[in-house]
Amino acid sequence: MKRTNPFTLIGLTPFGFGVGFGLDWVFVASGRPAVQVPWSLSICLVLIGVAVVFLGYRVRWATKPEPGRRIDPITAVTIVNLAKASSVTGALVFGGTVGLLAYTFSRPVVTSVSVPANAGGVVSSLLLVVAALVAEWMCILPPRDPDGDPA
Repeated sequence: MKRTNPFTLIGLTPFGFGVGFGLDWVFVASGRPAVQVPWSLSICLVLIGVAVVFLGYRVRWATKPEPGRRIDPITAVTIVNLAKASSVTGALVFGGTVGLLAYTFSRPVVTSVSVPANAGGVVSSLLLVVAALVAEWMCILPPRDPDGDPA
């Protein structure tokens, strides 16, 4: 399984930006209030990031060459896939929340309520991307050969 390509994450960010900016523009143009990122989303993204790092550490712990440390290979692959999905989701949410924030700042009147909530969404989605990439790094198996050759 290949590691997540950072260019994939960077490429998904403008898509999320366009969706966030466009969604906010459509809502405001139709007379509805602008979209505000709920604080519960920011909290959940951070908690998911912590959980993914914890699970990645579990795989890292099990791959140490000591007796009694085992993990089911299917569980390890599932954790890696969770980390990959979390990084992609974090990149999309990052782009979307930056789009919401950009639209908020493009308006003649900026509401002080939506700026901290949207900024919290930006920060929490970045934390999710970083946590997912760290967890994915933790799931790499060490080489079995003392010379450093892969198994």
